[in-house]
Amino acid sequence: MPVKDVITWTGMIGGFMEFGLVESAVQVFDRMPERNYISYSALLSGFCQNGEGLRGLEFFQRMLEEGSGISESALTSVVKACAMIGDKKKSEQIHGFMTKIGYESNPWIESALVDMCAKCGRMRDAEKIFNRQIHDENFAVSWTSLIVAHARNGRPDDALSLFHLVLKTVDLAVAVDEIALATVLGVCGTLGFAEMGVQMHCYALKSGFLADVAVGNSVTSMYAECGNLEGAIDSFDQMPLRDLVSWNALVNAELLHQRGDEVLNVWGRMERLGVKPDSITLLLIISACRYTSSDSTGTCRQLLQSMTGSYGIEPASEHYAATVDVLGYWGRFDEAVELIETMPFGPDVSVWRALLDNCRLRSNISLGRQAVQRLLALEPRDPSSYVLVSNLYSASGRWHCSERVREEMRGKGLKKNPARSWIVHRNSVHSFYGRDQSHPQAKDIYAGMDVLILECMKAGYEPDTSFVLHEVEEYQKRDFLFYHSSKLAVMYGILVGEPGRPVRVVKNVRLCGDCHEFLRLASSVTRREILVRDASGFHRFSGGECSCRDYNPVEKYSSSSV
Repeated sequence: MPVKDVITWTGMIGGFMEFGLVESAVQVFDRMPERNYISYSALLSGFCQNGEGLRGLEFFQRMLEEGSGISESALTSVVKACAMIGDKKKSEQIHGFMTKIGYESNPWIESALVDMCAKCGRMRDAEKIFNRQIHDENFAVSWTSLIVAHARNGRPDDALSLFHLVLKTVDLAVAVDEIALATVLGVCGTLGFAEMGVQMHCYALKSGFLADVAVGNSVTSMYAECGNLEGAIDSFDQMPLRDLVSWNALVNAELLHQRGDEVLNVWGRMERLGVKPDSITLLLIISACRYTSSDSTGTCRQLLQSMTGSYGIEPASEHYAATVDVLGYWGRFDEAVELIETMPFGPDVSVWRALLDNCRLRSNISLGRQAVQRLLALEPRDPSSYVLVSNLYSASGRWHCSERVREEMRGKGLKKNPARSWIVHRNSVHSFYGRDQSHPQAKDIYAGMDVLILECMKAGYEPDTSFVLHEVEEYQKRDFLFYHSSKLAVMYGILVGEPGRPVRVVKNVRLCGDCHEFLRLASSVTRREILVRDASGFHRFSGGECSCRDYNPVEKYSSSSV
């Protein structure tokens, strides 16, 4: 072009940024003979578009120093840049600046501020801004930001409550987009909210959002996490387009239901179709070797060793931890120790925790002590490490050592998250803790539990007090066992659920062996199907049987086991 004006130069900046050529865009900006606030805004927006949040903040400071004009677009971009880096202090400075210059009430900037505050750990401020603009025409954008933030910050209950609020406040067709719908589906999966998940699937189908790959992936994951494996597989098969996340969702669905052989079959399909795995895929495949019908530790180790050469992916700590978990499950402790000792980098807490957990399950006390020392040296402030150590001692009857560990934990002011179970009934999440009496129907629940305990005892249930990891009298141990959170949640589900429909419960930690045995017999006594999702996956209790393998002992161990 013989003549280039500021619009032409700015167009080149936007073009380079659109194709991810950030450095080329910066070079064009530096060569511009003259610039205006639109040029600055284009470069700042491009930094955000390409994930260069820190450079965006630095460039905004340069804009202020050079005295260029500031547009609404530039202000929105700098808020987005701050959200990317997640720095709470910087977010407070940016927020204060917006308030000072009078742009905080701008609807687009407000929506960006909601997202920024949420991603920077300022949920209370995010909710204040959100509530202030709840009736604005741009409300849907802020709603999406806030519900995503709740879901990402481990607050699915709040995300669901907010979703119900939106249904009452605005038109669903206006409020829901692909991002919001995928997030709501994810929340339904996290909570095990099957009924709403099905409704959201229907809405996605009617609205055409199901053609979006991210929404389709969320539907697959939702069905899997709600215990409907057939629905997850059907959803995957019906997707018009798939990406690697789609395949990972299918693999994870099979893994949640502890179908290790099926995971390996899916892995075979991926290889035949030429689908290149990522580190998450390989982690899931390794973990699945724990649940195969026969000892597949050889497959597990071979995959770990071939990651770099075959797929160009360097094994990370989580891959080694998953392999150690598989070896420990199959009783191959010698191989697990050898693997840890030959790792190309020092093992972190996830590796030692995997070893320690299997030492506790298999009562390998001598090796567990070594894992204890390494674990506490690496994570002296992690309460879960102390709990694992205490449980290891308790499982072997060494109550004095167990109490000493707990005293050390209390002395450092550390607290563990208590075991929690919940069930969804009539669009509400009902949570329970061990011996919890805070529920409005606690009297009915405990009365029902007393009857169910007697019936299960008639069917052969014998309370296994070895799972009570406290040194108390025998009658107290039985009392602890009878009212674990999962049992209370299941009892509530039996009381309020419709006959013939399964009772669905989610638990934030693994079921103990006693609860597993009790619920197995309860499914026979009550003639109700009981579906429990714990930290290891699903347990489908029906007619006195369970679908899982967690409490079916491995018959053959290596010489390194107990």
